[in-house]
Amino acid sequence: MDMILLTKSSVPIIGQVASIMGWIMDGIYRVLDLVGIQNLGLCIIIFSIIIYALMTPLQVKQQKFSKLSSVMQPELQKIQKKYKDKKDQASVQKMQEETQLVYQKYGVSPTGSCVQMLIQMPILFALYRVFMNVPAYVNQVKEAFFPMVEKLANTVGSAEFLSNSENFSNAAMYAKQFTSEAFTSGNAEYIQNTFIDVLYKASTSEWKNLADHFPTLATEITDTMQ
Repeated sequence: MDMILLTKSSVPIIGQVASIMGWIMDGIYRVLDLVGIQNLGLCIIIFSIIIYALMTPLQVKQQKFSKLSSVMQPELQKIQKKYKDKKDQASVQKMQEETQLVYQKYGVSPTGSCVQMLIQMPILFALYRVFMNVPAYVNQVKEAFFPMVEKLANTVGSAEFLSNSENFSNAAMYAKQFTSEAFTSGNAEYIQNTFIDVLYKASTSEWKNLADHFPTLATEITDTMQ
């Protein structure tokens, strides 16, 4: 269930792309922090602009291909109609040759759009992964949960409270993590990561409910939420 854990993605290609994106986002956050701005929202905006700028050449090529496709379509349909009832090998080969000449005429490849999509898809999946698991990629965001989450993980009843969907709407997403061997055996890092996963996606009211339920940690919980 790596897809919803705090740990970074290990999915081939997507995991590597997400790591690169995470490195960029972490760098942006560090630069903002150096000038006295600790704002994840601003970091995400700047990060999104950079990723959009990097993807612009691919988008331009895809738009160009789409426009040329509409221009080529009448010619391609004419060729298809010409060889509609001809199924012999010579006719099929001739149809392919004439079709290829049309693509060459307009300077595009029949697989051009597919290649661009194949390049963009891992980027988009990786982008989603980074946005959904920012603490896994931006160290200072993860560190903001400490030492509160460490103390909370060592507090009796905390796991049961965070795993209850009545207390946290996203708790059901992590049901298997709360009952996994790593969690039940007391793996501190795994437990803390699971707690951070739930808390990172928690609403303000859910954070306040947590503080009310664990009054001895109320101040630290509120400070961490802020």
